[in-house]
Amino acid sequence: MTVASLAGTLARAGRAWEWRTLVFAALAFMLAACGSSSKMGNLFNDEPAQQNDGGVPALPAGGGTKVALLLPLSAQGETTRIATAMKQAAEMALVDSGNPGITLLTKDTGGTAAGARAAADAALNEGAKLILGPLLSVEVQAVAPAAQSRNVNVIAFSSVSSTAGSGTFLMSFLPEEEIANVVRYAASKGYKNIAALYPKTPYGAAVEQALVRSASTYGATVAAAERYARETLSVTDPVKTLAAAITASQGTINTLLLPDGGDLLHTLGVVLSQNGVTANSIKVLGTGLWDDKVTPSTPIAQGGWYAGVSPDLVAKFDSRYANNYGGKPPRIASLAYDATSLAIRVAKGGQFTASAIASSDGFQGANGPFRFRQNGLIERGLAILQMTESGPKVIAPAPTRFGAGS
Repeated sequence: MTVASLAGTLARAGRAWEWRTLVFAALAFMLAACGSSSKMGNLFNDEPAQQNDGGVPALPAGGGTKVALLLPLSAQGETTRIATAMKQAAEMALVDSGNPGITLLTKDTGGTAAGARAAADAALNEGAKLILGPLLSVEVQAVAPAAQSRNVNVIAFSSVSSTAGSGTFLMSFLPEEEIANVVRYAASKGYKNIAALYPKTPYGAAVEQALVRSASTYGATVAAAERYARETLSVTDPVKTLAAAITASQGTINTLLLPDGGDLLHTLGVVLSQNGVTANSIKVLGTGLWDDKVTPSTPIAQGGWYAGVSPDLVAKFDSRYANNYGGKPPRIASLAYDATSLAIRVAKGGQFTASAIASSDGFQGANGPFRFRQNGLIERGLAILQMTESGPKVIAPAPTRFGAGS
């Protein structure tokens, strides 16, 4: 099963937004993190890791603080490949550090709440002082109480914002961050009157809420919006209604948010074009779901903007992982790399306290700079990308660090 087909299957099950990162390619191989000062410095070098005779990097000797890594290694189908890639990326972070100072306790959750709780209990009983993972929101909800009862913090990989807080931090790609970044950029260029097409999914609801907040923050207006069932035959009427509103505005509505990706984005574009709305008549905005092999050949996306990771960073991590393990990793693998690397960095400074994890200085990760807010949600510095026929191009680079005190 391909990542794209997996995303489609999960969408029909109403959970695609939590797996949205699986449609991405790969990320950068080099991670750095800040020290106690406000300036972020290098944590790992970019020298090739020592490898064993099989080509797989040899892990450094164990020792130091125990950190749990909870992944659905025995789940079915594509999930197993994803979990394996995340495990390998976490191990790559150990190798890259040279002297990690932590012992990684990898536990299989089986992809269920009960399995995740059992894995967490086992790791905590073995002395884990930090939990990385699990992956799905139902797993996170099962693990969080167990961790809280032991005063252990969690850095999970779920994209469901409501699972954050009370010692649970989300190392994930959140639609809120992407929307905030692209709306801020668009508004600065005069694209402030926005129409939007949302899928009737939890992901679509999260995007809608994020757009309303971001529009208010950056002086933009959500002038029109429609929602559609995420099926090809269900998009026509909502698209026609929105296209009519855009046409009737006589140019006042100058921006269109299309958060969906893949084949459905192409379908939306076809219906929009049939009703007089094209990439030449309006500025189109997207989300990370545009990081799909279909998007460069999708006419409605041509010249469109979205917030994401620089393609150069994507290519570097892709190459780094392939050299160690072969093949191309799912993008979500980089989250395990970043989380493990953060654990290594924080361990060198002392205990895994909430204040250390949520340092306002932030960390330089494989996706660029990031930091955790006190509510457990991640804040990322993302590049603004423009879609072309040859793929996304950076038109506004990501910030290199967060402003002091911001």
